[in-house]
Amino acid sequence: MSLYSGTVTAGEVVALPQALLDVYSLEIEHNAMPIMRFEEFAEKKTDLEKEVGERVIFTTYNNLDRGGQLLEHENLSEKNMSASQKGITVTEFGNAVGVREKLIQLSYDDALKEAALLLGRDYAVVNDMMCRDALYQDTNIYYCGGRATRALMQGAVDYMDIESVRIAVELLQTNNAPKYMSDYYACFCAPHQVAYIKRDPDWIAANNYANTRALFTGELGRWEDVIFIGTTMAPNGAAATSDPGYEAALKDAATAGIANADVYRAVICGENAFGRASALPVEMRDNGVQDYGRKHGLAWYAIMGAKLLEENNAVIIESV
Repeated sequence: MSLYSGTVTAGEVVALPQALLDVYSLEIEHNAMPIMRFEEFAEKKTDLEKEVGERVIFTTYNNLDRGGQLLEHENLSEKNMSASQKGITVTEFGNAVGVREKLIQLSYDDALKEAALLLGRDYAVVNDMMCRDALYQDTNIYYCGGRATRALMQGAVDYMDIESVRIAVELLQTNNAPKYMSDYYACFCAPHQVAYIKRDPDWIAANNYANTRALFTGELGRWEDVIFIGTTMAPNGAAATSDPGYEAALKDAATAGIANADVYRAVICGENAFGRASALPVEMRDNGVQDYGRKHGLAWYAIMGAKLLEENNAVIIESV
């Protein structure tokens, strides 16, 4: 269908109205939501006054000095509140497509809607990669099989299993990492890793939960107060080089098995592990009149950033 009523006469230039671009900016966000995995577990903060290169500040408050029992003649002693600040630098992100004016006017499809769909998918991947890369900066790493390094993992043995999850959870609890909604940790892992975890008889599939709650996109099941979210965005060496999950250092990594093996990296995190800052929410932009009104350049554009906030609140699990 046509996006405009009436016809365009020869030589007439049609500019896309801002109201229409605002509508399709929301379409970009709407189309991105079902694809994103990492962003919904990030601490989020928006500061529209920040410019490119500036930092959005996250404030974390330290625990109070411990109180205790009072004797009848004692007064309460006031404790000082202390906090630390961590900044996330925001930068520009975006991508663009070219759409002919003739296509917009004559196509049976809603050309702008289709452009918003494609731009939304692209935004979802870029945004999730940004959040993922921030979370995977954590230095707490457990190598499956209890190996000391990646090179000592057995190429045909050290698959991700329930024991590796149990050890990661023990480390998080030792570090007093808070759970999301005081209920669960979140584990992002590749489908290959999920396939081995599901073999454990204690695995609880998402559709067999005893308590009902809204499931997150991609949630597969739960064990040891950890919900598992399968995603091809998890870094690994087996993916095609064009896939967002591919990491060259994990391809045919040096392991101690019969032959070198592709390595997969999962991460289990608790609340406040990483943050996502925004100075300009994603929006669709028109590049104005091009080629004498024959072409439109459409783009998504956002100013955002992500960063690891609490290293003790995440653990990376490497497996083959």
